[in-house]
Amino acid sequence: MSPLAEAERIIAAVRALPEVADVHGGRFGRIATLGPGRRVAGVRVTDEDVTVGVAVRMPFAVDEVAAAVRAAVALPGRPVHVVVADVEEPVLSGAGVEKSENRKETVS
Repeated sequence: MSPLAEAERIIAAVRALPEVADVHGGRFGRIATLGPGRRVAGVRVTDEDVTVGVAVRMPFAVDEVAAAVRAAVALPGRPVHVVVADVEEPVLSGAGVEKSENRKETVS
C-alpha cells in the first residue's frame, strides 16, 4: 500500500474513534504524508514509523486516547506516535444542550 493510501486509511480509522474530534496537522502542519502532487495532513507515514496528530474531545485521558489510536492504526512492526495537538471542549448552549467548540488550546 502506498504511503498516501495508508495515511487515508489511518485517518478514516482514527476519525471513527469517539474520543477523537479530528486529525490534526500539529504546529505548522508538520504532521503530514507527502506524495506526488498531494499532501495528507494529520498523519505522517514513513517506512520506520507512523505519527498521528489528533484533536480530542473533553473529557479525555491521554493514555486512553493514545491506546485507542494505536489500536485503530493497527500497524504491526512499526511504532505509532500519537500527538494530542488540540482539545475540543463541550459548550452548553442556551437550551442546555452540549455542543462542541474548538477552543484552539494546544496540548503537546
